[in-house]
Amino acid sequence: MSNVIKEIDRLKEELDALRPLPPDVLGQIEQKLRIESNYHSNAVEGNSLTLGETRSLILHGLTARGKPMRDHLDIKGHDEAVKAMEGAVKRNELLNEVFIRNLHKVLLKEPYENDAITPDGQPIKRRIAIGEYKTQPNNVRTSTGEIYYFTPPDQVKPAMGDLIDWYRKQEDEGEHPIVIAATFHYQFIRIHPFDDGNGRMARLLMNMILIKHGYTVAIIPTKERGQYINSLAQADKTEDLAEFITYIADCCKYALNLHLKAARGEDIEDVEDIDKEIALFKRSLEKVTGETIGAREYANKVVYPFFFYCKEKVEQFSYMFGRIRTDDALSEVRRANNKNVSFYLEDQNEAWPELALSIFTGIRFRLYSFQGTRSANFYFIIENEADSSGCIWKFDSRYEYAKGYMDEYKKEYTGQDLEELKKMFNEMIRFMMNKLSEQSENGS
Repeated sequence: MSNVIKEIDRLKEELDALRPLPPDVLGQIEQKLRIESNYHSNAVEGNSLTLGETRSLILHGLTARGKPMRDHLDIKGHDEAVKAMEGAVKRNELLNEVFIRNLHKVLLKEPYENDAITPDGQPIKRRIAIGEYKTQPNNVRTSTGEIYYFTPPDQVKPAMGDLIDWYRKQEDEGEHPIVIAATFHYQFIRIHPFDDGNGRMARLLMNMILIKHGYTVAIIPTKERGQYINSLAQADKTEDLAEFITYIADCCKYALNLHLKAARGEDIEDVEDIDKEIALFKRSLEKVTGETIGAREYANKVVYPFFFYCKEKVEQFSYMFGRIRTDDALSEVRRANNKNVSFYLEDQNEAWPELALSIFTGIRFRLYSFQGTRSANFYFIIENEADSSGCIWKFDSRYEYAKGYMDEYKKEYTGQDLEELKKMFNEMIRFMMNKLSEQSENGS
């Protein structure tokens, strides 16, 4: 362990001799490390976003199609937590329980539900609180089937207090920052004080300690997840943290060498970064004319199922009316190249573009001559506008029951939940049936 720490200190001394770095160089390094820290710390926990997708989200706010929204929120929260942690170091804020709980709020952003297992092995949903210590056990089942027991909820508060006291004592006694940071990480994981986010919090707080003492961050690559977990497990078995501390020290080398390369004027971009740049370029071309949405998926999951649902309901009234027509049931799609194309919904065309800037859908059903009364007609008019900013549906029912007289039903719905859309159309059907009932009762 002592050899690797000596090597880290040698690199740090070499870097200190080159400081202060030019602002543009420092900015480039900090941005690269910020993106990689976000990617690797989340990927270790199972986040599905790639490094390129993480870069696009952080730098350009671009979301990855087909990836869970929770994964995007985790990246955004972690990025805000990194900035909050770095800001706290610059302001020389104390590392204490209040700071830790507040950082947890920034990291997780908002409460949510997560899969969990009861003590008797039953799967349940557990609401994840933010900024609050756990109130229920959060033990985990290991790959061997054994239960790994973290600190019980009623002991978290004193355990966290002891950890902070230990941390301050180690700093006062001059223990090496890498030893303090790695040990703090290990002890925090052993406590597992929160419902979720404990691994990410441990790495954030470890890096806070390192930065405070002039070291660079320790990035644990996702490809080394197995080695990372094994070194933690080994510390559990032997109660000797030497291997884990050595591993964390090795993880510090990457960021230190990156700083040194940039300080000497060397290129710090990886060869594979060109793939990220190509992906970003493709997305930037789409953004010239506006953000795109998944048109084909939207058509197959929302537009077509909803149209045929409405059509089937309307046709159930065919024996009551002299004639039923489906008019103007089509979608006009503005493709990513700004060219428009139309699709008749009756055809259920499979040639929809994968991406589109916007979609306008119009559906009209006309029901003529209720029970032979030529002046009693009913109209269903549905319009939908969808683009990257949202989706709005307009429902309009019109009942013409005498020359110059009309009753009308209007509502709007924002969203694309198919079940909600069906409920909205069901309301239109009920409005029609009420009016038709009145017509029959009046004998007109």
